[in-house]
Amino acid sequence: MAQRDLNPLPDAAELRSFARAAAHLLAQHPSPAPGARTVRRRAGVGLQHLDHRDYVPGDDVRHIDWRLTARRQRPILRQFEAETSSDWFLLLDASSSMVAGGAARWQGAVRATAAMAFALLELGNRVALVAFADEVVAECPSGRGASHFPTIARTLRGLHPAPRGARSNLAACARRIRGTASGFVISDFLGPADLRPGLAALRERCVRLHALLVEDPRELRLAGDGLRELVDVESGATLSCEADPLSAEHASQAQAELRQRLRRFATLGGIAFDAWDVAVPWQRALIGHLAGARAA
Repeated sequence: MAQRDLNPLPDAAELRSFARAAAHLLAQHPSPAPGARTVRRRAGVGLQHLDHRDYVPGDDVRHIDWRLTARRQRPILRQFEAETSSDWFLLLDASSSMVAGGAARWQGAVRATAAMAFALLELGNRVALVAFADEVVAECPSGRGASHFPTIARTLRGLHPAPRGARSNLAACARRIRGTASGFVISDFLGPADLRPGLAALRERCVRLHALLVEDPRELRLAGDGLRELVDVESGATLSCEADPLSAEHASQAQAELRQRLRRFATLGGIAFDAWDVAVPWQRALIGHLAGARAA
């Protein structure tokens, strides 16, 4: 499979539709927990023109750019630089386990990352992308405005997790976050201690932190019966087991326990957490996550 084909991104219409649906969930996010730091800059009603985005119900009609609206045949809003704005870091797991057993989890994670970047940029936020395995393997520095999305898209298309040997080290991303920022982690969380030390390190540096566990239950099923040798693609360790319904049940139970541990940890740490079965469309998964985070 060509590298570019491994990382299909949502098309422009899908990105715009998602950005419109997510705008009210991201633009007026509830205040962070007591003691969290205040963000510095955001798109608002200042004096300096910042960018454009699609109009959403509730926006001030005085800021509609009528010339651009006529050109694009839909309402377009001017955004202005205000005194505060949000900085976001999108943290994508590019370890070997993300492509083990098939590309569904990896492709879903890439699509979700691209959609979040587009929606956040539409709202005037500064967005950075960090892809990690043992260490940071790719980085797109913070940028703002519609012109920054193609840079993020090129970085995403250029990513190619190693088939074996690349482990997950989320803590490596913490050093990249300075000042005040929000983080959004997309990972299968298969690693030492479910990557919880990395989440804890990020929570110390982030105003708010999101974590999305990417799952593909189809990968837990072993075809046929009889003895099988399983290989941990990150460490190279092997394990022999019988492929039977009981083994599949044990694998599903282990995945459920991972999900429960992460959910408990996230609840205690004030992290917005959800698990996503990639059979569910990424649009529905992200909107559901953002709605739940906003209501929490």
